[in-house]
Amino acid sequence: MQTNKPGNRAIFTLAWPIAMNAVLLQLILIIDTVLVTPLGEESLAAMGLAASIAGIILGLLFAFSNGTQLIIAQAYGAKNGDAISMGLKAGLAINLGIAVLGILFIFTLGLPLITMLAETTSMAALSYDYLNIFTLVIIGIAGCQNLSVFFNATGNSRYPFYANLVELPVNVLVSLVLIYGWWGFPEMGLTGAALGSVVAVLCRLVFLITFKRRQTDTFAQTKPINLTVTAVRSHLAQATPIAGTFVSMVLANSVCMMIYARLGINQFAALTLITPWVKVAGHITTAWAQATGILVGQLLGGKVWDWLDQFISQSWRIILLLGGMVAAIYLGMFYLFEALYPELQEETLSTLWQFMPILVAIPILRASNTICGHVLRAGGDAVHVFKIHSTVQWLVVVPLSALFVLYLELSAVWVFGLILLEEVIKSVPFHRRMYQGQWKKSLT
Repeated sequence: MQTNKPGNRAIFTLAWPIAMNAVLLQLILIIDTVLVTPLGEESLAAMGLAASIAGIILGLLFAFSNGTQLIIAQAYGAKNGDAISMGLKAGLAINLGIAVLGILFIFTLGLPLITMLAETTSMAALSYDYLNIFTLVIIGIAGCQNLSVFFNATGNSRYPFYANLVELPVNVLVSLVLIYGWWGFPEMGLTGAALGSVVAVLCRLVFLITFKRRQTDTFAQTKPINLTVTAVRSHLAQATPIAGTFVSMVLANSVCMMIYARLGINQFAALTLITPWVKVAGHITTAWAQATGILVGQLLGGKVWDWLDQFISQSWRIILLLGGMVAAIYLGMFYLFEALYPELQEETLSTLWQFMPILVAIPILRASNTICGHVLRAGGDAVHVFKIHSTVQWLVVVPLSALFVLYLELSAVWVFGLILLEEVIKSVPFHRRMYQGQWKKSLT
């Protein structure tokens, strides 16, 4: 619980497991692409298309879990064990509801949607088979995310990181065995990669449940808490403004990826390859901003307002340095592609190299925007953050993506440049809102 003035050390203690946890999650996607690449560009593109559809559902899970995380952090700062327990249970109920609705969508509308978006009939078949199996991953992640944000909000962010350390080798081993038919197992190709993810996620869930049961809480409940419909509705009402930003972002990104599927197999494969790598390095700054938001939420719950300005100023300076480090990582990343993906065609590699100048220019600006968003949400200004993100994404990025790809038939480099344009536009209202200080008036 937040009893002492937080500083960069407190942020780092909370942030590094969050960052490593996020990196491991993205490494799982990268490993899948590395393992699937020898199957050919069509299998790689099929996995990317399936991931863009599943990403909408997973994005909703991550979005509402972020809302749950801030609610639990505020309850933790207030030393309210009953509110913590109710937040955990209500968050799980919401996550499971999202997962069930998402799976119903896949089974009813998934095949027509994939058939419409896929470049070829065989690509559509591969993509739908992968997506069917991936529904089990969705169920597992619903539980994993709920427990992960609970640990993060209560200062135990190491446990989700350790859980992913268990998941990663399981995913690699099982996927290799099932994709290529090692040790007498059937050679399943792309569907083997999906099954490997299923087994790995279930292992992570068991790990998190085990540690939750063993944890000795410093916040005791005053009485047993039973989940009610009223409690779920209340939780949903509090989490929705926070989750709305993440929902808009994930939906917009997924819609764009489905539009990008019309670029052609090589260019879409390049986007599929680079996306998880971009997210891996970007999680360094995102984790720092997220940890800052959690501690701001704890300060809010404990009604400790005097430390906010100095605490945020210190955190902001560090995240700008981290943004510069991410830019350097992006630059070096491109020299690894030929070694990691020797089977790629020349057109795919050429497209990847064209992304480089744009990608290196993004991190510092994005880092500053990200910490603005997390602090504003923690300060009770989630609605304004949602308006900034959704306006730029749905009125600028998505329409321009459709224009560039579907009508002007521009190359993937043009649509990738929209990432930089989005950050430039968002930076103006974000920083203006922070400096105006209106968000502090919402601290209640």
